[in-house]
Amino acid sequence: MIEKLKSGVLVLLVALSLLQSYLLSYSSPKFDPLVQQDYVKTDPMGSQASLEDLLFADHVVLHMGNQVHTVLYPNTAGYNQILDSVKQRTLSGFRKTTVSSLNMNVEEVRGKQQGLEVVFRDGIPLNVLQRVMQLKGEVPADNDVITRIWIVAREAKDEVRTILFTDTASTVYEVQKADISAKDIERIITLEGTVPYKETADGYYLPTKPISFPAYTLDFTQFTVDQLKRSFFVDPAITRNLSERDGTEIYTDAKRGLQLKNDERWLTYSDPVAPVDSKIDVQDNLLSAVQFVNQHGGWNGQYAVQKVPQRMLPVSQSFIFRQYYGSLPVMNQHNDNIGFIKMSLQKGVVSRYERSMIIPDPAGVRSRDATLITGEELDAKLAQYAKKNAVISVFPGYRPTIFDKTMELVPVWTVELRDGTYEFLE
Repeated sequence: MIEKLKSGVLVLLVALSLLQSYLLSYSSPKFDPLVQQDYVKTDPMGSQASLEDLLFADHVVLHMGNQVHTVLYPNTAGYNQILDSVKQRTLSGFRKTTVSSLNMNVEEVRGKQQGLEVVFRDGIPLNVLQRVMQLKGEVPADNDVITRIWIVAREAKDEVRTILFTDTASTVYEVQKADISAKDIERIITLEGTVPYKETADGYYLPTKPISFPAYTLDFTQFTVDQLKRSFFVDPAITRNLSERDGTEIYTDAKRGLQLKNDERWLTYSDPVAPVDSKIDVQDNLLSAVQFVNQHGGWNGQYAVQKVPQRMLPVSQSFIFRQYYGSLPVMNQHNDNIGFIKMSLQKGVVSRYERSMIIPDPAGVRSRDATLITGEELDAKLAQYAKKNAVISVFPGYRPTIFDKTMELVPVWTVELRDGTYEFLE
């Protein structure tokens, strides 16, 4: 009886083995791809943002006529009011032309006629600008980088001209149709409490009366090594650590690398990406860059798109996002590592990512008013500045000073030089 039972069990096992072999040989396997985000659960380390959140003008210039101007900065009532109004207006019919073909003396019109300019310091490509402006109809395929939107009231007529200036000095777009009137312009420029500015011979604007901005002292924390390893590596357990003599730490999983400059509180992530032959669209890479930051550190405050590639490039594209606090950008002098996020992408894949490890704590902010020098005193400072012939722009920005667990942001006059670097005038 027992022998018969053993034989039956043996026959059953052989049959099951044959069935399993048949299924393995002839059935179609079902593959469930492994998603990296599911494999490594990354902790949210900062605030999220959309590309639209990062597209805002550096400043707005109001032209009052009679050589009187004023400048409005982000996150102020007047700036927000004007930008909201301009964003709701529809612009259509873009005629590419040159400054000389406009049949107007641009500098003279700026000084004598009423109007406004929305200024993007380093420019935004047309198809990206379309995400926050009502650009209707056929947008030019050239995708030039727009640096200023100038809306000017025609003299003695209830009409306006709208002109988009590009990063190429002679190239502009004239808008054929815009639903904004001269009365709208007149109403906009009558904001109360504005400070008068003068236009310099070099094309930037300086106040003739004192202006003040808050100076801030705030606490901060930092990303930890464990947080960063979990964020950047598929399997943090297999990363190797190298320490340099200068205190720099390097982590790698044999493909990706993470360099931490602890004395500067700065990180650099790199991921070798094979070059691609096809052209890459700036907007596609911008969207990928924003999403990458959302997933790897977050924004930890307000940022703006500062530098984008001037044209569609065949290989890699680099972007810089500038940190803002209140109304002013946080500036870095020369090669100081603070106040920005820098990224390089190839076909939507991030090959290099640089940023500060500092996480400001908004709960522990202390502020005080700080007044900037203006008028003749500012003119004298600029006249004495050793590199005055290399200056292309002068604007207020925050000078950051980092202490052990706190940072200080003090408003100062900042100069932009022709080589793309910045220096503090005070």
